[in-house]
Amino acid sequence: MNPSDEQALRDMVAKLEAAWNAGDSVAWASFFAEDVDFIHILGVHYTGRAAVETGHRMIWDTIYKGSTVTYAVEKIRTAGPDVAVVLVLGEMTFYDNGVERHIKARPTITVERMGDVWQIVVFQNTLVAEAMSDADKERLVMKHPFKAADSATGGR
Repeated sequence: MNPSDEQALRDMVAKLEAAWNAGDSVAWASFFAEDVDFIHILGVHYTGRAAVETGHRMIWDTIYKGSTVTYAVEKIRTAGPDVAVVLVLGEMTFYDNGVERHIKARPTITVERMGDVWQIVVFQNTLVAEAMSDADKERLVMKHPFKAADSATGGR
């Protein structure tokens, strides 16, 4: 990948961050392909730019109102002349009943060059468990679908 393409992808991630911090769902969605596949942090799958815009407008009007994110590009991996995967580490600050909360996530962003513009064709966001409180980690472990199988095999 040439340096100008890499910079364009880094700029895209910075603009995604700015759109999130502005609570601007239209600007946020503008980076996504019309037929994007978007899987959010809880595993819900949105198909299409319009669904991504609507979903983000809803969260910025409700649960993530006033939230902020920081994104750091950790790696850009090419998958062909016009396709790349951008690995990002994100940290969000939001307020839950007036209490400041922080979570980390790892968005994996697959982009495709369409003409002169890179667009996001797949966005997969994964929660980083280490950013959770001990109580939240325990709840996650207790709800894990393989918990019973692990117990039956002694954790093997």
